[in-house]
Amino acid sequence: MALALEREGRGDGQGRGKRPTAAAAVPPYVNRSLILLCILSFVLRLPPESFAFVPAYFFGTVELAGPLPTAALWRGLFGHVLIHGDLTHLMSNMAVLWLLGDVVEREMGHGRYLLLFLGGTVAAALTEGLVATDRMAPLIGASGAICALMGGFLWLRPCRGLLSRRWLRRLVQGVIAAFAGLNAAMMLVPLPADSPLTEVGWGAHAGGVAAGLLLGGLLCRPVRRRRPPPNGA
Repeated sequence: MALALEREGRGDGQGRGKRPTAAAAVPPYVNRSLILLCILSFVLRLPPESFAFVPAYFFGTVELAGPLPTAALWRGLFGHVLIHGDLTHLMSNMAVLWLLGDVVEREMGHGRYLLLFLGGTVAAALTEGLVATDRMAPLIGASGAICALMGGFLWLRPCRGLLSRRWLRRLVQGVIAAFAGLNAAMMLVPLPADSPLTEVGWGAHAGGVAAGLLLGGLLCRPVRRRRPPPNGA
């Protein structure tokens, strides 16, 4: 568990020469639980047809009215984050979720982190459904929700760990901005039907980043941590 070091008596001349005290960090229980759920879902081979989000079931088509009042529809709206197509898809998403999600949860706290993740999950699915040319194509994977964490991270100033260093935080923010721009370009520029890039949920990514930015101002205030009382108090 990471520890934040804070000195007592700043600005009043007191506490000089004392050893720094430690404030306990928020452990990323929710993020690690989500990673474990995704890995277990892959190992147990949960059926994609039961957990994928199918836009046609929500928005409807010429032949199909929507949204359908079925459990499968609402299960897919949230459950698609648990399903990954192959090991590469799973490992790449989990690596980013581990590196970024831990930081965001430590700064935000468990409840607000979960709200951001779930809000990004829904926004990613609905955005992909709105822009998809084939609304029967199922959406799977946690990348849309991870993109919401990216948007939320832009509001944070981590006070511990590697990303507390300004230059590294700026680098990550630049990568996130470039990734958001790439997704916007892929949504605006038509891709050839036979391109493998058409299988990527660009709309889900863009919707996730947008949700993270919108929710960030409300949810991403750093957690207030209680400082240990001064000696003798």
